[in-house]
Amino acid sequence: MTDDTASFELPKIMKVDDCETLHGFLAGAQGKHIAFDCSAVERLSGLSAQILVMAAGVWRGQSLDVTFGSPSDGFAQSVTMLGLNDLLFPDQVTA
Repeated sequence: MTDDTASFELPKIMKVDDCETLHGFLAGAQGKHIAFDCSAVERLSGLSAQILVMAAGVWRGQSLDVTFGSPSDGFAQSVTMLGLNDLLFPDQVTA
């Protein structure tokens, strides 16, 4: 990780207040690569998933890196259940 990478640790279960905090983080991270620590996640809510998908799309559209590091089982299961693997992990999608 470099100085031009902003990091955010996702909580176990994101509540509305956590989503507001995530939104504030993203607003302050404009123009930087972003790295999410997903190690503590037990499950993702629909709102938090929407924010992560939006962020991944916007940042990648600006040729900035978005990483989801140390994904917990809960994070991986939530992403799969919500059908978001191809949106959050486009480099890992197979035909």
